[in-house]
Amino acid sequence: MTNLEELIQYWKDRLASTPEHTTGRDKEAIRATIRYLEKLNSFWKD
Repeated sequence: MTNLEELIQYWKDRLASTPEHTTGRDKEAIRATIRYLEKLNSFWKD
C-alpha cells in the first residue's frame, strides 16, 4: 500500500468513526478530500 493509499484509508476510517455531533458540512469536506485523493491516486497509477 502506498502512502497515498494509506492516507485515503485514514480519511475513510475517520469518516466512518465521526461522532454524531459532527456536522454534515464536516462530513462533506472529508468526502471531498477522499474523492480528491482517489483521483490523485488514479492519476499517479496511470
